[in-house]
Amino acid sequence: MIVNISDNVHSHEKRLTPALYRLLEACLEKKTTNTKVLAAHLCRSPATIRTEFQRVLAFMDVHCRYEALRAAEENGLIRRKRR
Repeated sequence: MIVNISDNVHSHEKRLTPALYRLLEACLEKKTTNTKVLAAHLCRSPATIRTEFQRVLAFMDVHCRYEALRAAEENGLIRRKRR
């Protein structure tokens, strides 16, 4: 699944890869951005999680993981699950 967002600065569409989408969803599900916790949950190495977070930060043009989550929610890329 590819998710599109529009960028006010650029007219082209940006795409969030399925792996990055799953990482952001896992952050919300586990309520953490801890590399080791997410690596265990997603069955990936901690190095892969760090690399994916670097890609998310660059993609969202933010400086920290929490900013990335907030921006993703504001842009409708991810949604908190209702209880």
